[in-house]
Amino acid sequence: MFGLVSNMTYGLKHEGGPFRIGKLVRYWQRLDLKAQFLIVAALILCGSMAILGEWLSSQIAANQLRSRAESGALYMEGFLARHVDEENGAPQVSPERQQELDELLIGTDLAQRVEGFRIWDKDGTVVYSTDKSLIGKQFPSDDIEQAFAGAVVAQLEDGHDDEGSSKKEQARPLIEIYAPIYRPGTHDVIAVGELYEEAEDFIAQRTRVQRSTWALVGATTITIMGLLYLIVRRASGIINTQRLTLKSQLENAQALANQNRVLRKTADKARMDASKSNETLLNRIGSDLHDGPVQLLSLLILRIGQTSGGGDRQEDLNPSRLAGQVLTELRELSTGLVLPELENMSLETALRVAAQRHEYATGSVVAAHYEHLPEKVAHPLKICLYRVVQEGLNNAHRHAGARGQRVEVIADDSIITVTVSDKGPGLDQPAASTGRRHPLGLQGIRNRVEAFGGTVQIVQEPGEGTRLIVAVPLKSNSA
Repeated sequence: MFGLVSNMTYGLKHEGGPFRIGKLVRYWQRLDLKAQFLIVAALILCGSMAILGEWLSSQIAANQLRSRAESGALYMEGFLARHVDEENGAPQVSPERQQELDELLIGTDLAQRVEGFRIWDKDGTVVYSTDKSLIGKQFPSDDIEQAFAGAVVAQLEDGHDDEGSSKKEQARPLIEIYAPIYRPGTHDVIAVGELYEEAEDFIAQRTRVQRSTWALVGATTITIMGLLYLIVRRASGIINTQRLTLKSQLENAQALANQNRVLRKTADKARMDASKSNETLLNRIGSDLHDGPVQLLSLLILRIGQTSGGGDRQEDLNPSRLAGQVLTELRELSTGLVLPELENMSLETALRVAAQRHEYATGSVVAAHYEHLPEKVAHPLKICLYRVVQEGLNNAHRHAGARGQRVEVIADDSIITVTVSDKGPGLDQPAASTGRRHPLGLQGIRNRVEAFGGTVQIVQEPGEGTRLIVAVPLKSNSA
């Protein structure tokens, strides 16, 4: 028993209520925007037209009833008023007048259309009625009071509503009309006339008019829905065309962006490879100079020193001295071209090696400061920054006599800045120099840095020396 109840509860929970609403919501979400718009528009339009049709139908029915009531009021005013006398302020219908009314209203063709006539006093007393059993009886009602106030009251009902009616007739639709009867020549109401009129023809006519009204409303609704569908369909076609165009343009833009991304990566790789190949070539040249001409010159100097007397020659033209100078130049050239093993060094270690080699070669002192340097950068960038420090310190030694040599390297998440400064007179002023030439120049440094998307700036201030400032982005040059 409990299992049966549990299964019934489960079925109710899953087949009705929230489950069905959720299913409808999911179905609604699967519809496209055009279908959703048409459904909402159809509901709103049909609801609005239904309200409009109902209002028009009720207004037509009310106007028809009002028109029938006014016709009945005019009839009673013109026909019954002359049969009503007034005695002591109360309406009276003399026996002669009653007989005239009976002959006209009972058993005639008019009686087939008019169910009954009554004349009422203000207190609700029946002064005259085609149903003789009601004469003299009192049935107060709000309708009589409204008619005595000068209003015409009409209503559609089934059968008589007189509580004292003695006839138990089968209920049929009747139009009940109350109309004031005025004192001749005045606007004073002395009695109220009431008639019951057969309403079958009225109802049939009203039904035909209402059906025509609903048919017109329905046709208007269908026409509007058809026009709305055509408009939405055309607009949807235009929107779909624009959407396809935009989608195509977006796909083309994405394809171009992907192509540019691939080209940029290819260019970056080519730039890195070119820099690496350049350094490899320089290393090879330096090694060849060191192992070839330098070794031969060393041997030549050795032999010249053994065979030369040297006494009667000028010291400046001594072949051994000239060969020694050539050897020194070649050794320095090869030393500048050959890099230490930087592959496994961190960036900070490589830059420290550049400063230390400069100190060892020149016998000068270099102040250095390194801050937040990344552990790993692209190897070509590491070589580039090594060359920047190398060239900057060589220029400081050459043009500033090694005064105030300083290397400062600072990095953040997006950029690394290398500053090599001195306290000399500047690049354009002659300074103490060893007369040595260096294989790299500022233009070469600028070319290297710009290949990595960086900038080179030389700042000279009177009395403050020269600063070589190099800034290179890290985003596209990370390891």
